[in-house]
Amino acid sequence: MHRCSHDHDHDHDHDHEPLAGGELTGPEPYLDLPPPPPEIAELVTAAFQYVTSAVGVPPDFTLETLPLVDHYLAQARAGLRERPSLEPLVTRALGAYFGEVVRRYVRSFWWLPSADAGEWRLCGSEVFLAFNPLGVVAEALARSAEHDGPSAELRLDPSEREAVQARLASTSPVSEEEYWLLSTRLEMLQIVADQLRTEQHAAGTADVSFDATDYGAPAEAD
Repeated sequence: MHRCSHDHDHDHDHDHEPLAGGELTGPEPYLDLPPPPPEIAELVTAAFQYVTSAVGVPPDFTLETLPLVDHYLAQARAGLRERPSLEPLVTRALGAYFGEVVRRYVRSFWWLPSADAGEWRLCGSEVFLAFNPLGVVAEALARSAEHDGPSAELRLDPSEREAVQARLASTSPVSEEEYWLLSTRLEMLQIVADQLRTEQHAAGTADVSFDATDYGAPAEAD
């Protein structure tokens, strides 16, 4: 169901407490998630197997075990130099897992407009915020924004981009090593969502929500 235009966003039922440097404390995860699309569920199962086999501890979609996935990616980066043909599969599997972690901390839904994973997006349902989690993993593997995988660029309302950039600029700096970690990217996404909530409250649009049509999907016929 279409809820509103792109002018403002909101995500307020999952409050975060900002710290002095602009960072956020860990919130309680959402537990009422609908299941992901079958394509994502299958890839998540593969990611779970990869990480558990490599590090000996199963990830559980929480903030606490996301460093296990970062550790696996560091190992995979070296192995993929010898077997680069496996990189798309690793990117898809770990990107799907990362997206499922994000869904537990920033209320959102998957939009898969085609079989092309480069077009897949995780879209905020209470803030206007979209990105491709597979792109975040591609950057983590390459340790660069320049790579052959999907883009990790955030899609925001242009009217809110400046405020988001200012909020991110006010946070504590991170090292080069930390910058490419999935755990750092999740924290950044939480900060962005928090700022979008602030913008929405200031605009008096705290109750709006978004669906796939807001992100460009065609409306379903009645």
